[in-house]
Amino acid sequence: MTDAGPVKIIRAHKKYAPALAEAGKLAQPTVKPWMGTGLVPATLRNAEQTLDSLEQQRRIGYGIVYLLIWDEQCLGMGLLNYIHPVHLNANLGLWLTPNARGKGLGITLCRRLIEVAEETLKLNRLEFYTLPDNQPSIKLAEALGARKEGLCKRRIFNQDALIYSLLLPATAKACNR
Repeated sequence: MTDAGPVKIIRAHKKYAPALAEAGKLAQPTVKPWMGTGLVPATLRNAEQTLDSLEQQRRIGYGIVYLLIWDEQCLGMGLLNYIHPVHLNANLGLWLTPNARGKGLGITLCRRLIEVAEETLKLNRLEFYTLPDNQPSIKLAEALGARKEGLCKRRIFNQDALIYSLLLPATAKACNR
């Protein structure tokens, strides 16, 4: 819930392609260098293709994507991807439109993804990558309880990235046995 009304976190679906394309146009200048055009589509055609691809990936267990929707407008995307079926870990990522940033929506979206990772997917660990100078993402990772593990050289689109990890409660229980 926000001052402007309820925000919904909805699993990505092709019917949201127009809203996703509009959000992608707004977010792309700041997000594209990090997430690429495949996850930040800025045209209806690209949004439809992205959502089709993401649905195929969900079906094979590669990833799951949620959209942040307010009043039929997409405010961003959150995803769990590179889900490893043996090691039970995945990457956690998100992007938000500029007008949605700084309002606590990123942490709300990530908490929902963490619930899915833990309760539905039964994962043990999530990894969160961010640029070393992206202070909002670093603050988000720390607010989620993730711990900084180090710097990965040339990890994302030939850029250095900080890696944060979040051990899910199932891991803690298994380690205590």
